[in-house]
Amino acid sequence: MRARPLVATFACLFLFASCGDSDNSSTASTVVSQTGTGKVNPTYAEFCEASSNLNAAMSGPHGENPSAITDPIEMKAAWANITELSIELQALTPKTLKKDADTMIESIVAMNKIFKENNYELLVIAKKPTVRDALSKIASNPAITEASTRFNTFLTQNCGV
Repeated sequence: MRARPLVATFACLFLFASCGDSDNSSTASTVVSQTGTGKVNPTYAEFCEASSNLNAAMSGPHGENPSAITDPIEMKAAWANITELSIELQALTPKTLKKDADTMIESIVAMNKIFKENNYELLVIAKKPTVRDALSKIASNPAITEASTRFNTFLTQNCGV
């Protein structure tokens, strides 16, 4: 079944925005979790808290709820939460990081749109090459990778992750 590669693609995209404390995260994200000071710059406390909340919601392959992989109702709930927290984080992002946050959050919103158009049915999505390709295109966008690297560097320096 092709659901596993699809899940891996989703997980990779989730992790760029989630501060990277998973074993499946990118190299940049791994560095972030290893080098963080644990100290939050008070200027960015609200932003750091929003980032932490999003990280918690994105933990695991489909947010906090692994049953979302096979249950469209759970998937819809997980992505509604992830999208809402992403938009909240975007609103709190410092100006110096705004363009990068916009790039990353827009990709999450775009993925959610694709999921919604396909009724959040991942096992069905896994059988649709055009949908898989659209999701993969979002996940492999170099602009997102670059934005993620800068975003994670900021989190390391200011949020202690």
